[in-house]
Amino acid sequence: MLSKNKRVTKDIFQVILEKGNIVSGSFFLFRYIKSPTPMYAFVAPKKIAKTATKRNSLRRKGYNIIRNYELRPLSGVFFYKKEALSVDTQDLKQDIDIILSKIK
Repeated sequence: MLSKNKRVTKDIFQVILEKGNIVSGSFFLFRYIKSPTPMYAFVAPKKIAKTATKRNSLRRKGYNIIRNYELRPLSGVFFYKKEALSVDTQDLKQDIDIILSKIK
């Protein structure tokens, strides 16, 4: 899990949704804005996984993957796509690599 100071707050989340740029991958949609400190979040919509335990499991997978990265000064939110339900953690990691490499 990411430390609390590296997770997106509610206020920043709203700004990201309104003004953020979008990058799409195979398993994620990433919305982000430039910021002085790195802050990230993972969202698993109810449309994707009906039960809270499954959604929380997906979020934890994402946080555990990104915890090992050298985080860039961005504030961003990863939204899971339906395709992410049936893949393993290694594929999710590769998709996050691809998404973060697209951002300049």
